[in-house]
Amino acid sequence: MNLIGAKVYYDGSHWIAIPHTERPYKRRKSVLTKDEDEKVEQFEKAFKKTGKGKKAKKKEKLLKEFAPLFTSETEASEFVEKQYERLNRNRIERYKRLKRKAYLQQWSYFCTFTYDDKKQTEESFRKQLMNCLYHLAARKDWRYIGAWERGDKTERLHFHALMYIPPNAMVGELEEHNDYNFKTHNRQLTNQNTFFNERFGRSDFNAISHQSEVEDSVYYMLKYITKNDERVVYSRGLKSYIVADILEVDIVCPYGDEEHEYKYVLADNFTCIVEGEILGTVSPEIIEQMPKSN
Repeated sequence: MNLIGAKVYYDGSHWIAIPHTERPYKRRKSVLTKDEDEKVEQFEKAFKKTGKGKKAKKKEKLLKEFAPLFTSETEASEFVEKQYERLNRNRIERYKRLKRKAYLQQWSYFCTFTYDDKKQTEESFRKQLMNCLYHLAARKDWRYIGAWERGDKTERLHFHALMYIPPNAMVGELEEHNDYNFKTHNRQLTNQNTFFNERFGRSDFNAISHQSEVEDSVYYMLKYITKNDERVVYSRGLKSYIVADILEVDIVCPYGDEEHEYKYVLADNFTCIVEGEILGTVSPEIIEQMPKSN
């Protein structure tokens, strides 16, 4: 059985195909009353304020805060549990989205940006760095996936990002510095960019030469998303799937890890076919030519 118009993604180990369907499953959205909606919004704000700590302690703190809003402690406990489950599902979906988008792109660098108090405040750093990267993506075709993180000791804000910078599209110059490396957590030679250093404070550009370095960078960002519950920042146009016709010979086995979604594991060297045209064996160059989807 061939698959026509399947959505294909890479999970870090295998290529996975989701068969095309004209009537895809859609999760039903729950309809909340105004009072319920306000409680949910209040919970999200309270959850962020709980900060770091063990799950049981955080739940205990939240239950104490929300108990007065319900007629019984049982209702309050059920509400807290339900919201925890919802936030956990949302976090898992963010993880999936990050990995699928990251593994579908080519990347040049894993970058870390931090600010100097003499040049930026935390608020201006967030705003101006995002604005800068937005314009570089629009004008010079940069791509990026990033996450904010605070240092364990200093609580200073950093931005970590996978970057694709097309040939001849680099701004500033890369200079070697003998300095602390945020990713390896020791002193070594780092490549820092004069354009970003002048505007913000410090930048580290670690060149990516192998897929394993992309996987390491993804899990590095996932760690901080988990710790800080920060959202992932994407440049516009990054897709999660390529769309391809898949030959039966390239289907290794069925695979189902998500409710209502049946999938297939593909051969590592499956043939990419678009509307009957064979483009070649899957590779970064072929992927660039493929139609893509979210």
